[in-house]
Amino acid sequence: MGESAPGDLGAPTFHDLFREHFGRLTRLAHLLGADDPENVVQEAFVKLHQRWDTLADHERVAGYLRTTVVNMSRSRTRHLKVVRRAPQERPPDEPSAEVTALAGWEHRRLRAVLVKLPRRQREVLVLRYWLDLSTAAIAETLGISVGTVKATAHHAIANLRKHWGDEPGGEG
Repeated sequence: MGESAPGDLGAPTFHDLFREHFGRLTRLAHLLGADDPENVVQEAFVKLHQRWDTLADHERVAGYLRTTVVNMSRSRTRHLKVVRRAPQERPPDEPSAEVTALAGWEHRRLRAVLVKLPRRQREVLVLRYWLDLSTAAIAETLGISVGTVKATAHHAIANLRKHWGDEPGGEG
């Protein structure tokens, strides 16, 4: 990292400028409404560092930094106005570790109960409640009548309740 510009023996080093101006420029960005003033100022210093070796007049560096911070703060506040005008859908909350553990346990328990059901009853329940198929679609998929699907679903739910109570941790 270049400390001072070539041929400029009395010029302040990049580190000196950072220590001298960072706090003041951060306050400036904050007062101008930037939501992340430290990042704005850091980006301004990155831009300065990228031009450091080509600077002709180090007396104007503070002005360059101020102008950069003002322009970047304007850009950030414009961006915030647009974002706030059209808010994004809030992502759903992540379930807690306890909820995830209980859901896993219930899932394993349900699979153990489903395995105890006759094949056709298990198929009807899975097609109805996991694939959300209509009675007609289930009948077509399994090659049985709509009436058979309804009767099988009724018996399957009764058996599911019975076996659910038989399982460890069941309600029966």
